[in-house]
Amino acid sequence: MLNIGRTAWLLCLVSCVHGADRVAVEQHSGGVAHYTVTIFDNLGGARVRACFNGVIFAQLVPINASAASRLRGAWIDGLPLEIRDGRILLNEQRPPECVDYETQFERSRFGLGDSSAVVLSQSQWLWRPEPFPNQVSTSVRFAVPDDGRVSLSWPQSNGVYHPNRNVFFDETFGVFGAFNWQAFSVANARVEVARLGATPLEGDVRRWLTRAVEATASVGGRFPRDRLQFVIVSVDDPGAEVAFGMVRRGGGSSILLLPSVGVEVAQLEADWVAIHELSHLWLPRLYAEDRWLSEGIATYLQEVLRARCGLQSSDRAWRRIREGFERGRRSGSGRALADESRNMNRTGAYQRVYWAGTAFALETDLRLRRRSNGESTLLTVLNDAQRNWAEETRLVGASRVLAALEQSSGAEFIAALGERYAASSDFPDTTYVDSSEYDDLRAQISAPLDGGCTVSGESSR
Repeated sequence: MLNIGRTAWLLCLVSCVHGADRVAVEQHSGGVAHYTVTIFDNLGGARVRACFNGVIFAQLVPINASAASRLRGAWIDGLPLEIRDGRILLNEQRPPECVDYETQFERSRFGLGDSSAVVLSQSQWLWRPEPFPNQVSTSVRFAVPDDGRVSLSWPQSNGVYHPNRNVFFDETFGVFGAFNWQAFSVANARVEVARLGATPLEGDVRRWLTRAVEATASVGGRFPRDRLQFVIVSVDDPGAEVAFGMVRRGGGSSILLLPSVGVEVAQLEADWVAIHELSHLWLPRLYAEDRWLSEGIATYLQEVLRARCGLQSSDRAWRRIREGFERGRRSGSGRALADESRNMNRTGAYQRVYWAGTAFALETDLRLRRRSNGESTLLTVLNDAQRNWAEETRLVGASRVLAALEQSSGAEFIAALGERYAASSDFPDTTYVDSSEYDDLRAQISAPLDGGCTVSGESSR
């Protein structure tokens, strides 16, 4: 999620190997794809050798259209191949075992990091076989100049990375070069952190992110992913503790966070951005028109979880929610919420989308608690429903999420309520929130947890 006040300029961002993980590598009975990526000495591009076994394809294509212009050439055994609109076309009747190609990296215009490391998406060097096989085991090995490091969200063993198939369709954050690196475990998730520039100290970063992961895991006593990568880059923005955050899922779960230079660890712990981005991992990737649901639930959780975990007071959480509703009511272009979601990067209607979605999350939570005498909540239902899409790598529609929430709760109102929100061109009526009949439920929602939000490895997955 963006820190909404800084949306316009930060939207352009959407434009040596450490020890082995002890993780199981997913195996397929289908084909095998292996990529060897040699990063150039100036960190400005890469030479890639893509080798395949049991994969039938006619061309190699970029992950997204914006990467097409970065391709500088492709060869088989030194003989050039035809390139058309960033696609590498094969000249032979059957696919070769290996194809070589070169790409040039697009450096961040905001100076993420410094000259000793780069932060970039795998879309700048990874081309996928087309047609794409139903099953493929993928591995990637890197050569980085000057014994530099690699940081990615993918599982790896002995210097070879093994991303899931989503790596060919959705972007992630990769860091290459010389940078500060740390790793630790929290809530039974393995956390890797790449820090670039004048970031907070290692101990402060660990304390900040540990609290954020534990708060997010408190939804169900477990964190919804078994591994997680953070990329931390400090920026000069005195107006915010954390100026920007974004989650990506290409082959694994990766989160970029931009804290302000000189921010104190207590300020980082109290900030909402990290918990918002982590909360997205309770949900699958949704279509553009359904982002009101994912952003709304994440925004709701960022406030409720911080109150429950002692990172802000209950009064402050409700004040922020009320203020958010007022901003959302003043925002928007008069479209139905689904259309507003689809077009918000163009219209700037972020406040309407995020806070109307938050109103849905709050209304759902209140109605679940009221009908079950507090036994069923949005948090308990989300924890149970998440298993329906835990392994999903494709985009998902809101209808599937709403149906899963309804099935997990036994409450038959959720799907219809979501459909009504998505179709409405008006901001929802939230005046009921301050009614005295909801006093007990409001207190219940934001009450601090007994014993805090520490989640042990034994109690999570």
